[in-house]
Amino acid sequence: MNEFIHFTKFIPQALKKYKLTREARAGLVCARFQGLLPSIVGDDLPKTVHPKFFKAGVLTVAVPSSVWAQRIYVHRHDLLMKLNLHLGKDWVKDLRTVVE
Repeated sequence: MNEFIHFTKFIPQALKKYKLTREARAGLVCARFQGLLPSIVGDDLPKTVHPKFFKAGVLTVAVPSSVWAQRIYVHRHDLLMKLNLHLGKDWVKDLRTVVE
């Protein structure tokens, strides 16, 4: 009788085969950051604060003003530590902000 194999076992192989590992990693980092941000920075977070992109270990975050850029910067080390802890990997090396 064939043993059942859960489809999640095939995801890493498929990502590697189709060369999507970098994009998948960026999506995972951005999603985890978005989930952690309110608990660290505060619940009064505007909806315009969001991860813009993740490239070469640097997560760039879009903010509405320099006030929010400073607020993110103040919590930068805590955000990086908790983000990497939730990811289980040390993927995010730095955090930058862009005022939009």
